[in-house]
Amino acid sequence: MPVERRPNALVHEQSPYLQQHAHNPVRWLPWTDEAFALAKEQDRPVFVSIGYATCHWCHVMEHESFEDEDVAAYLNEHFICIKVDREERPDVDAACMDVCQAMTGHGGWPLTIMMDSLRRPFFAGTYFPRESGANRIGFMDLVRRIRAVWDTERERLEHSAGEITTMLKDQAAADLRGDVPADVEDVVVDYHRRMFDDTWGGFSVRPKFPSPHHLLLLMRLARTRHDPSLIDMVRTTLDGMRSGGLFDHVGFGFHRYSTDREWLVPHFEKMLYDQAMLMWANTEAWQATGDDAYRTVVGEIAEYLRREMTSADGDFFCAQDADSEGEEGRFYTWSYDEFRSLVEDDAIVDLMSVHRDGNFHDEATGSATGLNIPHVRMSRLREEVTHTTWPAARHRLYEQRSRRIWPLTDDKVLADWNGLMIASLARAGRAFDDEGLTAMARRAYDAVVRHLGGQDGGEWSHRYRNGHRAVRSMLDDHAAVALAAFELYQTTSDRGYLDDVRLHLDTIERRFSDDGVLYMTDADVHDAIVRQKQGFDSAYPSGNSIAAYVMACYAVLTGDADIERRAIEAVRSHGSYLARMATGYCMLLCTWDLLKHGGRQLSIIGDPSDPFVIEARRIVGRSFLPHVVLNHHRDATGLPQACVMVCTHDSCLAPITSIAELRAWIEEEGV
Repeated sequence: MPVERRPNALVHEQSPYLQQHAHNPVRWLPWTDEAFALAKEQDRPVFVSIGYATCHWCHVMEHESFEDEDVAAYLNEHFICIKVDREERPDVDAACMDVCQAMTGHGGWPLTIMMDSLRRPFFAGTYFPRESGANRIGFMDLVRRIRAVWDTERERLEHSAGEITTMLKDQAAADLRGDVPADVEDVVVDYHRRMFDDTWGGFSVRPKFPSPHHLLLLMRLARTRHDPSLIDMVRTTLDGMRSGGLFDHVGFGFHRYSTDREWLVPHFEKMLYDQAMLMWANTEAWQATGDDAYRTVVGEIAEYLRREMTSADGDFFCAQDADSEGEEGRFYTWSYDEFRSLVEDDAIVDLMSVHRDGNFHDEATGSATGLNIPHVRMSRLREEVTHTTWPAARHRLYEQRSRRIWPLTDDKVLADWNGLMIASLARAGRAFDDEGLTAMARRAYDAVVRHLGGQDGGEWSHRYRNGHRAVRSMLDDHAAVALAAFELYQTTSDRGYLDDVRLHLDTIERRFSDDGVLYMTDADVHDAIVRQKQGFDSAYPSGNSIAAYVMACYAVLTGDADIERRAIEAVRSHGSYLARMATGYCMLLCTWDLLKHGGRQLSIIGDPSDPFVIEARRIVGRSFLPHVVLNHHRDATGLPQACVMVCTHDSCLAPITSIAELRAWIEEEGV
């Protein structure tokens, strides 16, 4: 019989990740001042384990080590043990990840950090198996060695902790400002050409991450450089992701990343930010190419969100787990016989690449599992999209799969990830003239403001769950919600959204800006290891790059020279790194593309019910105009009753009064 365990302190936390560990025999504590005070009082090292609820290897390490009574007994006697949800405390995670990458050359989750009671790290790693192997120390041996060093060589260890913390602080304080290199676009294009997989798409061999912000930049550069080969790279990459097992062909939505070159075998967690950024990339790919396959992907992501990732109030949950019933991918894979029992059509079985021997090989061992991940060959992607009988078969598969034990849904609502998702929905609603997508965006925005917004002039929060809001908002939250509000303004012409954009930009300047440099947290946040500035994009764009992008767009719309100056400063604040690793700053370079080539304000003037206004909005919405910001006016003195005005910061074209003229201007703009 299973042992009945007394819960630890995490039982009182709202984070699903922390609650997963609430009944471990390890006496976990949350990241609080009290935990570090206890470490000081008891003169113990602090073991910090950082992860997230939908992380496969986090589950593995929990099962192997944190549920083990012997491991727990040793940790409880010799360490203060702290669990951190990286999604709740991205500031803590970012600092610890910097330590891990500096000490080991790599990073990932679960993140294993040892530090002293002053929050000074002295050891970092990722996943450790319980037992040592030929080439890797096991977790039990690791903690014993660390405790031995703590007891016998404390002075050396504390010196190391001091040096590491000084390195972090020096890194955070370093002045990275500089001019954007004149050849930065050439560098970016050369890199992507060199790394591009021209068979399957993407810019690495394996693992392969979606990295949609790379695709957004390439589409902009394709336009400014008149280089259709860059669009070809985007299309091959999007097609590869959508056709492979990275995409859930039965229930829709994208998994986290692919373990192989062909986008076939993913790590199966689904993250809200991936859905947001891939919706954005597919929307722009449709605008740039007119290929309805990309419009279909946007609709599929939206359907997945409605079914599985939307709260009763309309805002969005943050993730779904990779594992169910203790196995990664169990929920998403099929035996040949089960698939055939629901799909009688041989042509569909062939289309979805389902085989009697299976197509899913275990990542760690490479051995065949006998199971199938439904996917299509890239050459047949559009056949799947237009197939007449596949939707009914897919529905039967989905109904059968829904009877399985579902993976955990991490139902936290995060301000930054919701902001990205709302922005993408609003953009897609405008592009496809789809009121349903726009309504999803508006409802989610209202819920986020209600759950996380500053009440009665107070500060925003980062996380909401079960009626509880927590964690003071960070740069990423205000940047992403500002982006959402800006996209909603362009789509709906509701000036309340534009007012919200300004409020968030003012908050960013007041709380996170120091001499033009944007920091992740406030200056007075005391419980993070160091105050960081992050312009480098990870799986999704940094708060710094999103903030700069919104500033640049807002400046084009309003003509606000001070906001434009702040956008330029935000880009230049990472200028020295742009010279060394430009491809790590793709979203920031999207902003630079707008600033460098000059934004245009396109104002549609007239009654919203006027046929010219309706058609102008439709045509502009469906066009790829990355340097154009959309404005709305019911009337303007001295102008025709219904027209389009295109203005730069110092001049305007003559009013456009016919749809033919508008189409001609858009064509000349380079679409």
